[in-house]
Amino acid sequence: MSTTTTTTTIYVAISPPLPPPSSTTGPTAAATSPDASAPLPQPPPRLEKITFTNDCTPAELRGALLAAAEISDSDAEGVVLRLTAGDEGSTVVLTVGPGLPGNTEAGAYKLEVLQNKLVAYEALGGAAERLLATTAGVETREIEELRRAVEQLKTKLGRSGTHSGNAPARRRTLKAARANARYLTSPKYVLTPETAAYLREPSFDNWQFDGGEILCLLEHMFHDMGLVKAFGIEIPTLRRFLGAIKDCYNENPFHNFRHCFCVTQMMYGILHTTGIVEKLRDIDKLILILSCIGHDLDHPGFNNAYQINAMTDLAIIYNDASPLENHHAAVLFTILFKPAFNILSSLPDATYREVRRSVIRCILATDMARHGEIMNAFKKASEAFSYDDAEHRLLLLQVVVKCADISNETKSQRQFFPTTPVRPTDVSEPWVELLLAEFFHQSDTEKSEGLPYAPFMDREKVTKAGAQIGFIQYVMVPLYDLAAKVIPGMEEAIIRPIRESLAYYKAMQDKEAAVAAGGK
Repeated sequence: MSTTTTTTTIYVAISPPLPPPSSTTGPTAAATSPDASAPLPQPPPRLEKITFTNDCTPAELRGALLAAAEISDSDAEGVVLRLTAGDEGSTVVLTVGPGLPGNTEAGAYKLEVLQNKLVAYEALGGAAERLLATTAGVETREIEELRRAVEQLKTKLGRSGTHSGNAPARRRTLKAARANARYLTSPKYVLTPETAAYLREPSFDNWQFDGGEILCLLEHMFHDMGLVKAFGIEIPTLRRFLGAIKDCYNENPFHNFRHCFCVTQMMYGILHTTGIVEKLRDIDKLILILSCIGHDLDHPGFNNAYQINAMTDLAIIYNDASPLENHHAAVLFTILFKPAFNILSSLPDATYREVRRSVIRCILATDMARHGEIMNAFKKASEAFSYDDAEHRLLLLQVVVKCADISNETKSQRQFFPTTPVRPTDVSEPWVELLLAEFFHQSDTEKSEGLPYAPFMDREKVTKAGAQIGFIQYVMVPLYDLAAKVIPGMEEAIIRPIRESLAYYKAMQDKEAAVAAGGK
C-alpha cells in the first residue's frame, strides 16, 4: 500500500538553554554577577522555520529542532527539548513527531532547551575536582567543606548510573531511532568472515561489541538467513527499524538492549548449530528473529507479579494477563506500524497476519506463568512432530524463543571443559549478577511499598549458587531436554554445558556452606 507524502511547515520560537546548576554564593558567583539579587538578562527568543514530511521519524524531527537550536550531535546527549503551544496559563506540551500540525509565525511554537540535570551535575563535579587539585596541600575550613561537597556529589552521581545496582525505570517514554543519513545507505561496520562465523556459535561473547556494532550484527542475521531478499526489505528501513528497537529498550541492569541481542543471537546460534535452519521456512525465521528482537521491548525492570500487585497502568490495560509480554508485543508492532520502520511493508495481507499472530504468541510464551502450558503442549506434539503441521511448527518456534530467552545459563567452565561450544563463564557470569541486581531492586521496592515479594528475589535470603541451582535444575534442563526431542544436535552442543553449569553451582554452594560452617 503506497502512502502519499505531504509536507508540513512549522515556526518555532527558540529560547536559550537554561544554565547548569551553580552556587549562588561565594567568590565565583560574585565575580559572575555584580548584583547577585538581579537575574541575568536573557536574549529574546529566535524564530526558526522547519519543514518536514509526514514519513519522517520523531528522531529526525528532533534532529531538525536540535539543528535549529544550534546544538551539535556531540552536545545533544544531555539536552531535553520542550515544545509547547499556547499562551502563558494555557500552555500545551506537544509531542515531537510527524503528526505535529503546521502553524504560522504569529502562532509559533515555543521551544525550550533544557540542560539534563545529570550531565550538568557531572560537569559541576568535574569542575570541583579540578579546583580541588589546585589546592592540594592547602588546609582551610572552606576547602575541607568543598571536599565533603564533592564526595557527596560523587555519591549522588554513583546512584544515578545505569549499571548494576541502579534503580530500573518503572516506565520509559518510547523513543524513536535517530539514524545517521550515511548509515542508511552504506554500512557503518563491515563484518570479517571470522566474526560472521563466530556469530553462529552459541558461545558468542556479546561483551566484545558496543551498541552500534550490535546493530550491525543484527542486520547481518537478516541477510544471512535470507530474509532481506525473501521479503524485499529495504536496507534503510531495516536500519531505522533496528535503531528504533535499540532506543525502545530501557537501561535496566538485565532487561536491556544487550539482553535482546543475546536472546536473538542464541536463537540464531541454535538454528545453525543444530541445522534446523534448513528445515524452517523463510517466514518461520522471520517470526523467530522478530520475536527475539521484540520480546522485552520497553521492559520496566519489574516483573508481572509487581505489575499486578502494584496495579500499574500495564496491569490495568491488560487485565492482569501477561501485562509485560502483551506490552512488549504491542510496542514491537507500534514500531512496525510506522512507514519509516516497517520492514514488513511488502508482505501480502495473509502473510502479514500470520507473522503478527505468530510473533505475538511467541512473545507471550516467554511469560513464565505459561511455562507449564507450553511444555505440556510441546511434549504432546513431540510424540509425533511434523514440520507440515502448522500448530506443531508454531510450538517449536515458541520453544526456541523460550530456550534463547534463558540462554545465558548455557555456559561452559573453560578451565574444566575447554572444548564446550556454549557461553563460557566470563560471558554468562556477569548476566547472573545483573539479573540478581534487578531482582533485588524489585524486592526492595516491594518491601518499601508493602507489597508481596518473592523469596527468590530477596537479597537477605538468596545466594547466586542457590538461585542458579533451582532455575537450572527445574526450568532449564527440562525445557532443553524436551526441545532436544525435536531439535537434533542439542545434547552435545548445548545441554551438556547446562549440566556442567549445574555441577559448577552445586560445587559453589557446597563451598559456601563449608565456609559458613567454619570449614576450608
